[in-house]
Amino acid sequence: MKVGFATNDNILINDHFGWAKNFAIYEINMDGFKFLENRYFEEEVEELNKIDRKIEKLRDVKIIFIESIGGTAAARVVKSGIYPVVKKGIGAKPAPLRIDEVIEELRDVLSKNPPPWLKKIILKEKESKQVA
Repeated sequence: MKVGFATNDNILINDHFGWAKNFAIYEINMDGFKFLENRYFEEEVEELNKIDRKIEKLRDVKIIFIESIGGTAAARVVKSGIYPVVKKGIGAKPAPLRIDEVIEELRDVLSKNPPPWLKKIILKEKESKQVA
């Protein structure tokens, strides 16, 4: 499945969904992972256009990992079929998490007993590959 990470350095999950100018896109499965591309976003003034354009450019991605996301944007992202996951460290001033560590964590969850939201994504992914 394709997974995106809001990042400004391709190492850390360190950007807010609405302000992110780059998403690193990976193909991830139980066998491994592969970096596919960076998707860049222009600066947008109008909030709704910014959200719509990001969703459109991320439409083929199943999960996005972000440092934070606003409620309105989160609802619109979920409605589009993309699952947003807020990932950041713990503490008063949490440090951003490393993309490679979150990928390994996701692969570990995939290989064991994924939560219901992730099982649903996996099932849809399998169905779409059978149709294609």
